[in-house]
Amino acid sequence: SRGGPMQLVLVLQLGVSSFAFLGRAPSRPAVLRIPLTARSAAPRAAAALELPSVATREPPPIGDDAWAATVDYRTFRQEVHALGQELANGQGDSDIRHLKKMIAWSNACGVLGVLTMWMSSPLGRLISVVGLSTWTCTRWTMIGHHICHGGYNRQDSPKFGGSGRFTTYGFAVGSVWRRARDWLDWMLPEAWNVEHNNLHHFRLSESGDPDLVERNLELMRSIQLPRWLKYVGVAGLAAMWKWYYYAPNTYKQLKISQLRKEGVRFSQEEAHAPFTLPVALLNSEEGRKFRTGPLDFMRTVMGPYLLLRFFALPAPLLLLSRSFYWAAVLNLALADLLSNVHSFIIIATNHCGKDMYKFERSVTPRSGSFYMRAITSSANFRTSNGVGKPVHGHLADLNDFLHGWLNYQIEHHCFPQLSMLSYQKSAPRMRAICEKHGVPYVQENVFARLKKTADVMVGAESMRPFDVSWEYEPDRFVWDDQKAESVSSSLDAGGDGGDLE
Repeated sequence: SRGGPMQLVLVLQLGVSSFAFLGRAPSRPAVLRIPLTARSAAPRAAAALELPSVATREPPPIGDDAWAATVDYRTFRQEVHALGQELANGQGDSDIRHLKKMIAWSNACGVLGVLTMWMSSPLGRLISVVGLSTWTCTRWTMIGHHICHGGYNRQDSPKFGGSGRFTTYGFAVGSVWRRARDWLDWMLPEAWNVEHNNLHHFRLSESGDPDLVERNLELMRSIQLPRWLKYVGVAGLAAMWKWYYYAPNTYKQLKISQLRKEGVRFSQEEAHAPFTLPVALLNSEEGRKFRTGPLDFMRTVMGPYLLLRFFALPAPLLLLSRSFYWAAVLNLALADLLSNVHSFIIIATNHCGKDMYKFERSVTPRSGSFYMRAITSSANFRTSNGVGKPVHGHLADLNDFLHGWLNYQIEHHCFPQLSMLSYQKSAPRMRAICEKHGVPYVQENVFARLKKTADVMVGAESMRPFDVSWEYEPDRFVWDDQKAESVSSSLDAGGDGGDLE
């Protein structure tokens, strides 16, 4: 088709507006040999089903999905769960020291960026933008992420002589001061905890997962435009996704959780339809439904980051030179764009691609099927360890630091409450367990994963559907989406989400 400039504008609009569209993605299985290469809150209280005591799985067709008929879910669950327990029990002071080392690295990037943000020369601007961007990105993906999951709750608990700062209840939540001190970004930490720790982790790659890329980008996938224009749209989306989609959508999930405590009910479509910036900033009916509006959203969610980062931080430079101030504002804006792109590359690619499975039903947390889904719907990037290779050292940490410590997604989705150091230790052993049981373990370069993710976004490929007939029926679970409570208390108290006996 013709009309290039207009189509380019259209596809950029589609890239961002696709998040406002909720639809069922076509089930188009890919033919691919898959290589064997939290403190989380479980979403809502659940209504248990009457289930048979034995599996009633139908074998999948012979081919790349044949492994699904051979998994011994009970034994697989025992081995994976035992690994997680061993790692959790082995955490201690070394994990806190490692966390503080990574915080120091992140802060060093921030100091470098701030001290050079007044520069307008190409080299000075490059140093400042990269430093500021890396600071912002790692503060979220690496530090805020693992602390908010509870990866350091026990090690830093005041009961055991810790400060309490690096715990679920002490980090970045409760006040603007804590947010500014610990993790300042477009998203409200309390809202992100609900959307990510709750819905995404316990309903990974099913309809209840708010981060299911294939569904959220259905409009982009189905629109009749040249494919190369769609890829341009993906690039445009990557530069703005945190403030356009993620900040408002996480806040919506927080508001739903609060309203459900008051007995307000929401349909599945209302609960899972993404909530984007234009809707949040308009005094819309949808916003009123969740009891939020432009003033509430800006004051609570985006305002603190906008004011502190882009106005308060460079303000002292006005005492020296107005040109220094505006150079700093430009560098901060460029750093934010780069941080969006960096985080998009290492986050959006974790669970998307033609070799990643999607599911129709839910399963019991910490069951064999839960662990299987965490593995087959996640992809690891390059890690610095392997069977027989050391896992410690500055070079190992540097590799993982640049990946935002999101290169251990398989292990992280099995054990959301572990420390960063524990994920380095867990990866080779988890891979060995998967090879033993024939469960696909996907690990690739992050840019290879980016290509596969973009292919799904533009409709060139689709995720692999996991047929319900292949499910291990005793692990089936149904969430009561109308309740605000969670089962996290039972999980954290030692419940394992599945009977081994």
